[in-house]
Amino acid sequence: MRSFFSTVVLYLVVTVCLSNMLIGTQASAANYQSESSAYKFYSQGDELYKRGAYSEAASALAQACSFDPTTYSSRIHLNLAQCYQQLKRYDDAIKQAKLAQKFDSSDPFALYLMALAYSELKRDDLCISNLQRYINSPNATYAAEARELMQRMKIYSCTKDGCDKMAKGRFREAIKLFEIAATEDPSSNSSCIHGNLCYAYRMIGNSPRAISEGKKALSFDPNDAGVVYNIAIAYQDQAKFDDSISYLRRYLTMETDGNRRNQAEQLISELLEDRKKLKSADNKLPDYMDVQKKNGSTWTFSSGRMPLKVYMQPGSNVPGYKPIYRSFVLKALDTWCQASGKKVNYKLAKSRDNADIVVRWTANALAAESESRVVSGLTTPQSSGEDCNMLVELRTTDAFTPGAYVKDGEMGSVTMHEIGHALGLDHSNYIFDIMYFRSSSMQDGMPSKRDRATLAKLYLNHPVIAFAANPESTPKGPPVVFLPPPTFAPPKLPDNTKILPPMFTPPPLKEKLPPPPMFTPPPVKKTVPPNAIPHFMPPPVDKSKRNSGGNGSPFFMPPPVK
Repeated sequence: MRSFFSTVVLYLVVTVCLSNMLIGTQASAANYQSESSAYKFYSQGDELYKRGAYSEAASALAQACSFDPTTYSSRIHLNLAQCYQQLKRYDDAIKQAKLAQKFDSSDPFALYLMALAYSELKRDDLCISNLQRYINSPNATYAAEARELMQRMKIYSCTKDGCDKMAKGRFREAIKLFEIAATEDPSSNSSCIHGNLCYAYRMIGNSPRAISEGKKALSFDPNDAGVVYNIAIAYQDQAKFDDSISYLRRYLTMETDGNRRNQAEQLISELLEDRKKLKSADNKLPDYMDVQKKNGSTWTFSSGRMPLKVYMQPGSNVPGYKPIYRSFVLKALDTWCQASGKKVNYKLAKSRDNADIVVRWTANALAAESESRVVSGLTTPQSSGEDCNMLVELRTTDAFTPGAYVKDGEMGSVTMHEIGHALGLDHSNYIFDIMYFRSSSMQDGMPSKRDRATLAKLYLNHPVIAFAANPESTPKGPPVVFLPPPTFAPPKLPDNTKILPPMFTPPPLKEKLPPPPMFTPPPVKKTVPPNAIPHFMPPPVDKSKRNSGGNGSPFFMPPPVK
């Protein structure tokens, strides 16, 4: 009986396994159908993508996604992300790349695609963070590529941020960023980077560095007219008029705007005159009193008119006027009174009547009869003789930028220059003096030693009088840095609209399609009735052993009972 029972058990095991096998065959067949359908749309999308039919490819791949999850899900979503990238649907590209990563977190290609899409969306922070994760790829090639791309992305980010700082006038901050960006030279943005450095260094008064950076910019793009002009102005700032004229003439061969050409030609003629004045022997003297005498300008206020009555006309109705401009007048008066050796002092008048000096602000252009230059301030005598009073006019609008107002620092520098005129100073021929006949970045907005010495000589024979600085001459808040105003068409802010992001693009779709699903369901066999009992046929009887007790009997015979 043991053999019979063993056979029955074996039958049951076989039955269960056969049943499970049939059930498994049905599930595998369903899975195969999904795999096959997904693969069909996947291969269609791949072919359409290669032909540049991105919309059609995206449609086919989207149908492939409907069978998720499949063996191909990660690749399908990656390819769909690339389709959206080509269609400039960057948010959708990011969404698909994230889905691809869920299906296969070991494939770093999704991180690369997200970095690329975030770059297009100007989300540099997220672009860099995904590249950082991409660097951690175990694939050495991917990691090396990611390190290079991230470095280039950081350089691009510095360039872009530097341009933003430039637009806001924060030149020193911009310089730091551009210096970092320049470490990647040569790059597609090298000309832009050094062009901006040229502009920024000139704006902070570092003309030698501006020239150096400008020449670097031209080595990358020799046809940048703006950089050529900027170098010319930087040379002018250094009183290197021959070099300035040379670059201006080069600029004229490049500039097509008629108005700017005329301004450059006018500046060349002025620089030719400036060159003559710079060579004057008087510039080697500790003051320019001899120049004043040659010009017949040794006029001063008499000691009997001290303290001078100064009236400031209200400017609240003048476009561009700021209350801080009043403190600039007080600062200039205090500075020059100190420079005179305390032989000049003043008091503020409440009325224009009988005022010795009248200060007014205007938004209109000022016409200087003696000069053809554009002026930001003008001082003219209102009478003659000892009873002469002076009118100081200060322009609030930018002479070269329609609709713009002068910067605070420029107004402070112009005010200092014009109050010097009001007290009797004439123009200097030395580029470093605040009373130089034209502004220069070599000036710091305050009187030089020569300026102070010349005013002291003018009032040499006046008695020393009591003087105390006006506390209102130093306004609350951060100190204002006086800046020389432009007296010629200043260089334009570099054109930063052509800054190019790192030129990294996704590689082609995965090297080649993976093989299609290889499982083919076997033909369905006849099902076994669930309660069927197998009919095992006994082996044939060996008659020769029928009575031997061996294999001749199909049944096990138990031994006789004792």
